[in-house]
Amino acid sequence: MLVYVLDTSAVTDPRLRGVLGVSSLESVVRELTRLFTRAHIAAGAQFYMTPSTALELRGFLERNGVGDDVINAFLSIVSIKAPDMYGTRIPAHVMSNWIQEVSMRFYRGLRVAEQMVRKSSGLAYSAGEKGDRDLLEKQIAEAIHELRARYREATRKGVIDTIVDFDSVILAKELNGSLVTNDDGIKRLCQELGVKYIDPPLFISQLLIILREKTPRRP
Repeated sequence: MLVYVLDTSAVTDPRLRGVLGVSSLESVVRELTRLFTRAHIAAGAQFYMTPSTALELRGFLERNGVGDDVINAFLSIVSIKAPDMYGTRIPAHVMSNWIQEVSMRFYRGLRVAEQMVRKSSGLAYSAGEKGDRDLLEKQIAEAIHELRARYREATRKGVIDTIVDFDSVILAKELNGSLVTNDDGIKRLCQELGVKYIDPPLFISQLLIILREKTPRRP
C-alpha cells in the first residue's frame, strides 16, 4: 500500500512549480489535488497530514493568496490524523542525541550573539566619532539582520525544533509511510528512527511513474 505523510513543504516547495509546469502556488495546489485523486483511484495511494501541519499549511496558503475553495478541495483528499503520541516508542538514544544537539546549538547561538555585540560596539564607536546618527541607525539595522540570520543558522538549521515537524515524523513512523519533506532536520530524525522519506519533486515523479504503470495501454 502506498502511504504518504505530507509536511508543509510537500505543497509549498518552490521547485514544484517547475515539476508540475505551472507558475503560481494556487496552480500547484490545483495540480496536486488532481494528481492525488488520480493516484488514489488508480493505485490506492493514501495521503495523510497531521492536524498541526494542516493548520500551518492553510495559514500559509491563505497568506499567499490561494483561494479557500482550492485549499478545501486539496484538504478533502488528504486524511487528517493526529499521531499516536502514547503508543509510538522512540529509542532513548534518539532523545539523548537531540538533547546534546540542542545544548550545543544554544552554545553556538550564544557565541554568535557575543560576536555581534562586539561588532556592533565597534560600529557604534566609529559612527559616534563621526557624529553620523543616520549611519549609526543603518549599521545597527544591518547588524540586527545579520544577527538573526546567523543565529537561525546556528540554532535551527538541520534539527527539528517545532512540534509540527515532530508530529509528522511520528505519524509516518506509526503508519509505516513515506514522509514527503525537504527539511534537513526532519530527514535527519527520519534516518535515526528508520522512517522513509522522499523529497517533494521526487515524490511527484514517483506518483507520475506509478500512474503511467497503472494506466491501461491502448493496443
